[in-house]
Amino acid sequence: MLLSQITGLPVMDTAEAHRIGKVDGLVLAAQPPRVLALRLKKTGRSGSYITWENVQAVGHDAVMARTDALQDADGDLAAPAAVCKDLVGRRVLTARGEEAGTLQDLDIDTGTGAVLTVHSANDQHPGAALTGVGSYALVITAEA
Repeated sequence: MLLSQITGLPVMDTAEAHRIGKVDGLVLAAQPPRVLALRLKKTGRSGSYITWENVQAVGHDAVMARTDALQDADGDLAAPAAVCKDLVGRRVLTARGEEAGTLQDLDIDTGTGAVLTVHSANDQHPGAALTGVGSYALVITAEA
């Protein structure tokens, strides 16, 4: 499923069937390329992140998780969460510093959270090519 399809989906509590919030973005890790957490907005509770391990299902209409899984961006999640705001439109560079366009979308395996494809304005790159995520750019290898 594409990041553009996940963004904006309601997140529903599996225990009580009420809305927790809405997906506002992803927190990525590059080694290996995967989703660490979903960033939510309008939770109405403390915590704006749900780690991928606590996501129970991702469908075309909603994401299912538990309210008690909400957390703040602290500990191991703090640094990646800080650099993963507004990923779409961010520069994509090769490991040699060459321009590879801007990020248009990401294809995510909703079962594992693995990044399957990086869609830049210029090309598509296998998820395994993603080697770095920073506040300035995403870095890909030329071949993966």
